[in-house]
Amino acid sequence: MSRALFHLSVVTINTFVMWYDQTYITFPFPVKEMEGFPLKSRSMFLTIWCLILQTVYHFVAFLNDVFGTDARSPKKRPAIRQIKDTLFALVFPTAIYVSVAFWGIYFTDKELIFPERIEKLYHPALNHVMHTTVTVFIIIELFTSYRNYPSRNIGYLMTFSLYISYILWFFVIYAKTGAWVYPVFEPLNWPMRFVFIALSLVVASGLYILGEKVNNYVCKTRRQVYTNGTTNGTAKSKKKS
Repeated sequence: MSRALFHLSVVTINTFVMWYDQTYITFPFPVKEMEGFPLKSRSMFLTIWCLILQTVYHFVAFLNDVFGTDARSPKKRPAIRQIKDTLFALVFPTAIYVSVAFWGIYFTDKELIFPERIEKLYHPALNHVMHTTVTVFIIIELFTSYRNYPSRNIGYLMTFSLYISYILWFFVIYAKTGAWVYPVFEPLNWPMRFVFIALSLVVASGLYILGEKVNNYVCKTRRQVYTNGTTNGTAKSKKKS
């Protein structure tokens, strides 16, 4: 029950923030051509892609809590559990990357990622839901539930399909508007822009592997509590002499 309440709470918080943003915040874009894209042009930002993805994941996890199973190795995984496990492999690196990239650039020079004219529109709580709690929530999820990662090939295909799709969208917006979505790209020349993107993909790849390794360790060493009160785990017990 507590896990279901956690997932439902995350869905509620994220949905409220997206609703508030769409309803009450008018974004000051640097050029008029940036207006008119989907979601009040918020679709330009990886942050929103991540927030939507997080919300979908936690909703699927909630459905799994109600209709599926969180057992470590069920005899037959329900479809909703398979979807949840696969989605986690995509959600984890995306959430960590968004938080690390945003706050790393913010504390270096916030004008390059969150200019004052934009920051003043957002209450700090809204900003943290978009850029901080996505990581907090997914780390909590990592250590409190079981999951089976997809194969590395499937995981990479899924993850990089999302990232490449965003990068293509990113350049489509530049081609249509003549302006960069993120100010950090303005002072860079073209070679450095591609280096920035390549390094971002390398970091994302590393975060994917990190999530996979930590997940496998956590799921291997955690004890599972059964309904009769007994426990089972893979940690080796000491042999009696």
